Formats: sequence, C-alpha cells, structure tokens
Amino acid sequence: MIVVTPAYDSSTDGSTPTPSGPGPLPPSTPAPRRPTITDVARAAGVSIAVVSYALNGRPGVSAATRERVLRVADEFNWRPSAAARSMRTGPRAVGLVVDRAGAGPAAQATGVLEFVTAIQEVLATRNLALVLQIVDGPEAAVALYGEWWAERRFDVMVVTDVLVEDPRIDALRRLRAPAVVVGGSPEDHDLASVRVDEGDAYARVARYLLELGHRNVAAVTAPDGLARTRSRVGALARVLDPAGGHLQHEATAGTAEEAAVATRRLLTAGRPPTAIVFDSDQMAIAALDVARRTGLAVPWDLSVVAGSDSALCRLATPSVTTLPSAERDLGLATGEAVLAVLDGDTRVRRELQVGGLAVRGSTGPRSR
Repeated sequence: MIVVTPAYDSSTDGSTPTPSGPGPLPPSTPAPRRPTITDVARAAGVSIAVVSYALNGRPGVSAATRERVLRVADEFNWRPSAAARSMRTGPRAVGLVVDRAGAGPAAQATGVLEFVTAIQEVLATRNLALVLQIVDGPEAAVALYGEWWAERRFDVMVVTDVLVEDPRIDALRRLRAPAVVVGGSPEDHDLASVRVDEGDAYARVARYLLELGHRNVAAVTAPDGLARTRSRVGALARVLDPAGGHLQHEATAGTAEEAAVATRRLLTAGRPPTAIVFDSDQMAIAALDVARRTGLAVPWDLSVVAGSDSALCRLATPSVTTLPSAERDLGLATGEAVLAVLDGDTRVRRELQVGGLAVRGSTGPRSR
C-alpha cells in the first residue's frame, strides 16, 4: 500500500534503509536500489500524491496524467513493496475472489476445500488471514479489486479459474496490486503465478486411451473460456489427431447436472464415443449413472476418466480411473508464492506436475 503523509519517509517505501550505528561501515558493493514512488513522481513531474492516485485508479487525476504516470512506472519497473505496506498497516490479509458463474468445478468439486485449507496452512505461519468472496462475473471481480486496493484491505490478491482473456489480470496489473495468478499461461502476464502442467497430464490420458484401442474420444469440460479447458482439450487433440483419433468436446458450466446432460447427448448421437474424459470427480460419477440408464456397461461399452481424484471416485461402482488431485499441492504452492510476493519477489513462478493415472475399473479396452 502507498501511504502519503506530510513528511514523506523514503525508508518505508521499499527503498534500502541507511544503516546506523557507531563506526564506519565496512566496504561493500551496494545493492541496486529499488525504484521508489519518489523516483516515479520526480520523473513524471508530479507530486507523490498524484502518483499514488494514478497508480491506484482513484479519481482526481486526468487521463493524460494517469497515462504518463503509468508509463513512467513501467519504465522504472516499479512495484509496490508489500513488506513495507504491512509494516504500516498492521495485520495482513490475502484476498481471494471466486466468480460464481465462471468457476464451475473449482467452486463445487470436493478438492476446493483442500485447496483453500492448504493455502491457509502456509499463510498461518505468518499470521496472514485468507478472505474468500464470491462474485457474479469477472466485471464484478474487477470492481471489487479496485475497491479493495483503494481501501488497502489486502496485501496480495489471489486469482483462480483464469480465463483465456482475463480482465481481472489486466485490472490487477493496472492497479499495480501484488497478486498471485493460479493457472493459465505465465507468458501472458508479468504477475506471480502458480500452475499445473495440464498439457502433460492430459496428453498422458490420451496416450493411455489410445493404448486401449479408443479412437473416438469425448471431453466433457467446464466453460470453454477457461484457460485450463483450452489446455486440456488441446492436449487431448494433439495426441489423438496424429494417431487417427477423433475428439468431441462438450463444454458445460462444470456442474454434475450439465455433465449428465452432455453425456446423454454424446451417447445417443449417431457416432457415440467409446471413452469420455471429464473435468471433475462429480462430473464423472454423474456420467456412470447416465451410461447405465442408456443401457451401456462401464467399462465394456464405455470407458470413463476423471480429471481429479476423490473418495467419490474410489467408492463408485465401478471405481473411476482418474488423474491424481493436485488441489492440496496447488494450495501449498499458492500460499508459498504469496509469501514470496510479500518478501518482494513479485514475479515468482511455480509449475507443478501431475502424477500418473490411477487406473481403476471404469476404463478398459475398446469393445465396440
């Protein structure tokens, strides 16, 4: 947070403080000085207060001045010091905004509790609170980010369920608000990020199904606008297509109910798939019931794979072949990335690998 006071103290704005004490300092090579808000104000030819308002998207600054300040801040590679902010604001917190409509399985799958709990475990080591708020749509999230950052409620924002074109990330970059983006492609932005290698995991699923003889495969997923959906479907297609396979894609809202509808539509079509890959455990369990009602036996007539594991998959009849759940590891890595941002590493990058398939009774060789 940027604090404007009558007597500006540069020792708390992220710059390196001058050591004090008796005697001369030992000779050393000075570390590169971190650019401060004072540097940005001087280069832009405005006051520190104007820089503060411009960087935080607050009213009272003309569009031309705001653009000049943002350009200078980019040229200086300036970022606010979360550590300095926390020294002045006392108790710290991390904000997590979830889009009710866009989250799909992330808001409903059994692994969401693992993800949130794991983040909080890490944050608790520094007495940080995690505050979760549900909103309707990315525009509402953008408005909330602006309000939170203007009022300095949180030190770091966490963004989940990344969209292919995500206005939330653009908004956080404009605000210069420290953030950790969970998912998506880190090449698309310069914020700290944590992601799972979805491409590698789903490529392994495709190769496994090919080995079983399946060539007509379907994917029932969350909304197509989610970055993880594009990554998963793209990975399946890149393996299936060169091998003469065919991929059908049904994008849904990510609920078990919509997965059931999409599964019935696929299985009653003219060329039904012999294997279906689902985003989540709940979606796959719903599909087992649809297959039975359609007169198909799993795995002899249809193979089913889930993109995340849970007790539901292990207790189902038949038990469901799955990729292992990465929610806990993802939550731990996200919490560690938040701490790194607080310590000044605003561009930390982490990528997690998914383990091998847990092969169970819902998959078998193609028989039709």
